[in-house]
Amino acid sequence: MNNTAALQTNELSETIEAFLFSCITPAFVWSVRSGKLIKANAMGYELFHVTSDHPNPVSVFDFISNWNEIPEKKTHSIWLEYNRLDEPLQYIQVRNSFLSDDFDLLLTVIVNPRWRADSGGDRSLEAFSQIVRGAFETFCSRTDFLEKFEGYLDAITVELQLSDLLFLPGLGFKQYDLYDKLQTIIANKPLFHFVDSKRGSLKSFPRNKLSPLSDIFPDAPSHWQIYPLFGTEELIGYFLMEFRDNVFLKMDYYQLLLDMIAVNFQSLFENMEMTKALYQSEFENSLNSQIIDHISEGVIITNSDYLIVYINQISSTMFGFSPADVIGHQLDDLFVTTDGIRKLIESLASADGSNDDLPPVQYFHRRSGETFPCHLQVSNLNFDEKNKYTIFVLTDISESEESRLKTEQLAQRAFLGDFASLLAHEIRNPINNMNIWIQNIKGLCQEGDEIFDAASRIEDDCSRVSHLISNILAFSKPLKLNLESVDLAQFLSDLLERWKLNFARSNIKSYYAPPASFPNIMMTPRTMEQVFNNLIGNAVDALDNKGGVIPLKVSLNETEIGRKQALISISDNGPGIPDEMIDHIFEPFVTSKKKGNGWGLALSKRIITSHKGTIQVKSYPGGTVFEILLPILSGG
Repeated sequence: MNNTAALQTNELSETIEAFLFSCITPAFVWSVRSGKLIKANAMGYELFHVTSDHPNPVSVFDFISNWNEIPEKKTHSIWLEYNRLDEPLQYIQVRNSFLSDDFDLLLTVIVNPRWRADSGGDRSLEAFSQIVRGAFETFCSRTDFLEKFEGYLDAITVELQLSDLLFLPGLGFKQYDLYDKLQTIIANKPLFHFVDSKRGSLKSFPRNKLSPLSDIFPDAPSHWQIYPLFGTEELIGYFLMEFRDNVFLKMDYYQLLLDMIAVNFQSLFENMEMTKALYQSEFENSLNSQIIDHISEGVIITNSDYLIVYINQISSTMFGFSPADVIGHQLDDLFVTTDGIRKLIESLASADGSNDDLPPVQYFHRRSGETFPCHLQVSNLNFDEKNKYTIFVLTDISESEESRLKTEQLAQRAFLGDFASLLAHEIRNPINNMNIWIQNIKGLCQEGDEIFDAASRIEDDCSRVSHLISNILAFSKPLKLNLESVDLAQFLSDLLERWKLNFARSNIKSYYAPPASFPNIMMTPRTMEQVFNNLIGNAVDALDNKGGVIPLKVSLNETEIGRKQALISISDNGPGIPDEMIDHIFEPFVTSKKKGNGWGLALSKRIITSHKGTIQVKSYPGGTVFEILLPILSGG
């Protein structure tokens, strides 16, 4: 069965069918040889005046007059001559992709979402507005240009109803690391292959004027045009356009549009030239660039309008943005302050003049949204009347602040730990004595007596206090581990087997698929069993006897330095942990349980840390996930 027959018998691949119905313009699959329509989306069927359940086969040839001009190559664009019954001939731009190796089955998608509107009236004013707006967005900065230029060329091609449009960059783009990127955009274009070997002769065309390529190259098709784009002195590049017959737009209109684009292009080029001139002359051509990029402080330089013209690597790391992300943008976009950058500089100048201490601490935001403190110093660099720059030097003090706070916390915890250990020892002996007397009292009474019941309640309370003391002592003493090589996958399977009865009583379903050939880890089984029992028990309690699901997953995780770890996740679909508690959940006495004492997770974290692992929690309304990372044996 050939490909055409396969599609006709509803064996169309799900991917192609999904693509058809995701298009916002008419899209259809048809046979180039027979002209038969195979499949279309709703707008595609409307294009051919039929419905999806039309009983008779539809011939695309009845609607498209130039179907025999479609070249036999995998992907291409073309203008189709489309006839809608008795209406005038209409040109619609499409993109085609062959679906079969014999170049028969063709997927055709109409490019312009406004293709219907193109059939009547002159759209030149609307197209002009679209292109000018796109130019302002595309040519704002080097970063915007890189991200949007290819899409901008496509938009112009559609708006002007061209067959093709490309930009051939001049050699000047090499100094901005843009030349190769622009070349890749046009590498497969027929226009590019025609002029690539003739670049030396392109300078013969008049500057900033739209001219036929055939003026210099007689073998060029008559509908190919060129627009050499020059700046003040140097060549920026060439716009190359492939026209088709168009009754609405004239050559002077295209010339005007290209002149408008050229203004934006020159502005971008001059801005990049000014920016590069600054750090080329002052940094790249001297050892200063190496020094600035390797000092521990961040350095940012702005021009007189506070546009960023330079940022060193330390500053990039501080804020989480690459130089390409921020150069050419306002400093206010990076230094987000309430009063603006000018007010900040005024306050810094006032503070620096009033005392000789360290600069005041400023708080800025990283790309992730995290706030960090730093010392900020400002100075001016004036080359001449026109070239004035401001230098910002930043010292990130978040590590020193964290170290100071951690030192205070550790000292406080050490004191509290010693005190708690001493207190626990002092309480344990009276509790043990109380238990002995309670047993004697219960031995003198009958079960069910009022005194017997009261003694039992006292015994339960003593047991709770004794358990709490044991947790305090366990938390305050160094852990003694007897590490051994353990098959983690089998260890967890055995553990879940022991929980089956509890799961059944609470109407809980557990999911666990042991991974095959999972590497062993070094751990103390009895101690780690305490951790997993606590996490599973917490998940069961979170479901509160209402039923639910507890999935357990094991997988390999690789760190940034290539070190492999075991990742174990235990989750539940309970109510989640309150936001005000989530950051303190691993601290002693913090718990969301009605009868909990807040020691389980604190001890679990201590045990995992002693195994050189980590534990973290993610929670939201409707579920909680605990993730444990443990090192695996070398060579695993």
